[in-house]
Amino acid sequence: MEDKQLLEELKALREEIETLREWRTQFEAAVKNFASGTKANQAEVTEVVTEVIDRLHAVEAATATSAAAAASAASAAFGSEHQPWSLRATEDDWRKLSDWLDWLGKHYAPQLHLRIWPCWPLHGGVTEELAALHASWRAATEADADPSREGSDLAYWHQMWLWPTIERIRRHYMFSECEDDHSPDRPGRPTDAAALHKRMAEAEAERRRLEHAKYDYFVKTSPNGYPAERPSSLWRCAAGRDEEWEYWSLLDWQWHRAADTNVELPPARAALHEVTADRAEELRADRQGWLRYWARYVDEEDWRAGERPVSVVRRRRSPERIYDEAFKTWNEWGPTQAVYDFFDARPSNPPHLVEIDAAEAERLLTELHGATGATEL
Repeated sequence: MEDKQLLEELKALREEIETLREWRTQFEAAVKNFASGTKANQAEVTEVVTEVIDRLHAVEAATATSAAAAASAASAAFGSEHQPWSLRATEDDWRKLSDWLDWLGKHYAPQLHLRIWPCWPLHGGVTEELAALHASWRAATEADADPSREGSDLAYWHQMWLWPTIERIRRHYMFSECEDDHSPDRPGRPTDAAALHKRMAEAEAERRRLEHAKYDYFVKTSPNGYPAERPSSLWRCAAGRDEEWEYWSLLDWQWHRAADTNVELPPARAALHEVTADRAEELRADRQGWLRYWARYVDEEDWRAGERPVSVVRRRRSPERIYDEAFKTWNEWGPTQAVYDFFDARPSNPPHLVEIDAAEAERLLTELHGATGATEL
């Protein structure tokens, strides 16, 4: 009896052990699932955090780039669109302002302490004030001439612009000490021509400096008669960047974006030599230096016989195309095939060319055609 009871208890114990084993298996599976889920969640969280960090870095980089671009744009804008009047004004603008101020001094003949002294072009702030005063006067006179207006614009100009501006100039600028001959109530003296010329030259130099700072300049050379001293073409690109290339056209003497034309962009680097902005300006100003001239003879036999040339031809090797001209009998330059025929040597009876400089070309054209200034560009 006891053995049977013991066997039943043992059986029950085994069943409990089996049940515990099943629970253990289920528990281990649950733990594994939990661990796997946690790991997966952790990986997902890590991935999300990494993505957020990457996006933050991208935003920061984009912000920095935008800020740099904005700063560059602001700098470029200041260097061009937002220049003061004295740097934007043409020679004609300066002359008009000068003539108007001379008329103003003579016509109004203000008291001595309200005069504008002749050296005004040498005072930057005074120049800007007077340019603004002139602009407001033009607007007022145009409005006053309109019959549909009430005619108060000039009165307003006198009250709000003319005298306040002049008094402000005399009070706030080191201008009151510029008078050298004190005399009562007399017409204003004409503008100092030397001072005007000096200021115009200074403004032009500053304008060129600002323009040149935006570019790197290069000349194209070749071993076939085009050394660095007398290159075949002039190029420039955005400063510090190998892009936005422009070439100096020998046809219209202007800068052109190469990307807007069929010109090769840019020439081979081996043929390009960097030059200073001042050297580029010298080359640009020396138009004759870009041209080659030849005295044209009917043929080589005439040249050897000492016959006179029949005309003068010249070549411009501009980046967009080579342009050859001959001085025609009607005293004008016109297209010619003579240079190609001479160097090609395929025509049966090519003309004979002898290279000369611009001065000799001018002398020959005067002798052959009675023309003067024919080589001017």
